[in-house]
Amino acid sequence: MRTDNPQAVASTVRGRNFGALWAGTAATNLADGVVKLTLPLVALSLTDSPALVAGTTLANTLPWLLFSLPAGALADRVDRRHLIMLMAAVRVVALTALVGGLLLGALPLAGLYAGALVLGTAEVFADTTRMTIIPMVVPRNRMESAFAKLTATESVANEFAGPPLGGLLAAAGLAVALGAGGLGYAATLVALMVMTGSYRSNRPPDTARPANFRADIAEGVRYVWRERILRTFLLASSVAAACWAAWTAVIVVYAVAPGPMGLSPSAYGLLLGALGVGGVAGAAAAPVLTRRLGRKITLTVAMAGFALLLAGPALATSPAVVAATTFLGGAGTGVWNVTYVSLRALVVPDEMLGRYSGVSRLTSWGSMPLGALAAGVAAELFGVRVVFWGGTILCLVVLLTTLRTVMSAEFRHLEARAAAPPAPATPHAEATSD
Repeated sequence: MRTDNPQAVASTVRGRNFGALWAGTAATNLADGVVKLTLPLVALSLTDSPALVAGTTLANTLPWLLFSLPAGALADRVDRRHLIMLMAAVRVVALTALVGGLLLGALPLAGLYAGALVLGTAEVFADTTRMTIIPMVVPRNRMESAFAKLTATESVANEFAGPPLGGLLAAAGLAVALGAGGLGYAATLVALMVMTGSYRSNRPPDTARPANFRADIAEGVRYVWRERILRTFLLASSVAAACWAAWTAVIVVYAVAPGPMGLSPSAYGLLLGALGVGGVAGAAAAPVLTRRLGRKITLTVAMAGFALLLAGPALATSPAVVAATTFLGGAGTGVWNVTYVSLRALVVPDEMLGRYSGVSRLTSWGSMPLGALAAGVAAELFGVRVVFWGGTILCLVVLLTTLRTVMSAEFRHLEARAAAPPAPATPHAEATSD
């Protein structure tokens, strides 16, 4: 195919590449939802010790603390699409080994832990890298829309579709469920093969690069620290993530009978579903809110909505009230994620996006186990409602910090940078006409 309109060709290629990335994101997160539900069930089939069963989740999530920073540094050094494809292939191999061990009756608990650790490590490298590709496949004026689509897709596939599908497949056999997860990661690999072009960051020549990963990581951390506004938002997100984990850790005790809300297990499932529905709705609404209200108001309203997640059960035991605040908390999370991440992508240099993403993942995901631990101790010593009150107070502090930040002159300068054309750089290779 030949054309006299290079812009039309570039637009077509970008659309196809984004569509492939979107499909790969859906397949990956659907597989994640299936696998994360199934791994503890496999552990339960091997041991009746609650601590040993929980060890599977620990092994699967520990890589976020260990490898987030190296993952970001690697994403800024290699072709990002190839890195995600490699991680998809690693997950297919790991699940094949686990399925084989199950079918042969030769899967030890240590082998399950090893498989969970490999799967978690691959997830860290893939997820840290995925969002850094979006600026390479969509124009700047469509960035928020692209982030909204991928964020909503992640929520639907990972939280709504994946776990129920995993439950149905596990009923047919644990090996069937893990095998289906492997097929999902294989589908991701196929989808990314459709993409064309180079996805290396626009880094300086080799002579200007740090000599090793440690220097690379240190450079990324220094960059994050120098960007005061983005650093403030990153810390705000980390505190909010810890509060979210605290809510998640103890809401079941508060909601399910004999807890104060008196819900049945099925009604509790609907309550958690409100969080996911809110997240999808918020992610979808974020671009419209930003266009109509501006980022200042959108970010402030988003954090206020999230604060309601903790305030609802702190103030009331009514299922209707708590369900409403849960929905609004999820919506605030969705709006914040899309607005903040798209702003970050517009102002952080391409050669630094991977490392910034690594620092972001480390602080946000790393704060969640701390929030859950603090919630468990506080609930044990002082009661569950104290956790919600403490989280509400922290969220209000974050809300005031957000309001002060978006009203500053520095934030106006940051928005001006986001609106300005990107600095000249070596363009990413696009597919050429045949």
